[in-house]
Amino acid sequence: MSNLALAHNEYIEKNLELIQNQNKLSNTDLQNFAIQCKRTGLDPITRQIYAIPSGGKLNIMASIDGLRLIAERSGAYEGQTAPQWCGDDGIWKDVWLSKETPKACKIGVYKTKFREPLVAIALFDEYAGKQNGKLIYMWAKMPALMIAKVAEALALRKAFPNEMSGIYSTEEMEQATTNQEPSQASQNVTAIKEVLIETGFDKKPDYYAFNFGVHDTKKFSDFDFHTLSKYIEKLEKGLRDGFTNGPVTGKLRENMSKAIQEYYVYRSQFTKRKEEPIFDVDEKMPL
Repeated sequence: MSNLALAHNEYIEKNLELIQNQNKLSNTDLQNFAIQCKRTGLDPITRQIYAIPSGGKLNIMASIDGLRLIAERSGAYEGQTAPQWCGDDGIWKDVWLSKETPKACKIGVYKTKFREPLVAIALFDEYAGKQNGKLIYMWAKMPALMIAKVAEALALRKAFPNEMSGIYSTEEMEQATTNQEPSQASQNVTAIKEVLIETGFDKKPDYYAFNFGVHDTKKFSDFDFHTLSKYIEKLEKGLRDGFTNGPVTGKLRENMSKAIQEYYVYRSQFTKRKEEPIFDVDEKMPL
């Protein structure tokens, strides 16, 4: 084992508590995740690699930069082809200029001792992250870039199956984490509306504001309660898992954390009927 690998393993061992808290892991999941961190040589603290426990299963993901780093360190990586996109016509193009989303993207990875690049094709509809049938933020804003990241991740894993086995990029898994059945919170919309009418929801003062992002300066009462709860869910996920461009830090994290904490206080004003809350207002925050 090289000195660099030894230093990385020591780094992981010294920061196990931070890694566990950052990824909300049980002791068993922490052990499994630490093994993957050591095996890949990626840094979980800077979010090159991270873990999401869900339904009794540990999902391990990496940023696209993390996957590139694994490939480069293998010594067998020789670059890749430029991405190409196509629409319904199936004609591959070097640049995607249409206002419509592409239907697919393909990328090939070159590896030593292989005569041809290992090509992977990603279909847009199979990977695009959606919420309530609509593309989520980055998939709506940069569809060509997002599907290209998926195609690249698929090609890298195809070229380096041993090094990347069981590790997926954020973009590959976004459809799995966003295209889900409504949560219990959203299933209670009708009951919530009844409570809001009884408690005079729209007559409450507007003293809770967002100080970041697309909803900058908006008050909680600018939203209907269901939309607000879904937005807060996204913020919680963002704080826990980071966004496409990386983890949330600094003033943005502070403002997001404050908004989430205030939301739970705010929500408790409306979600009790005869002392029985519609939601569990004492649920733990992922902060």
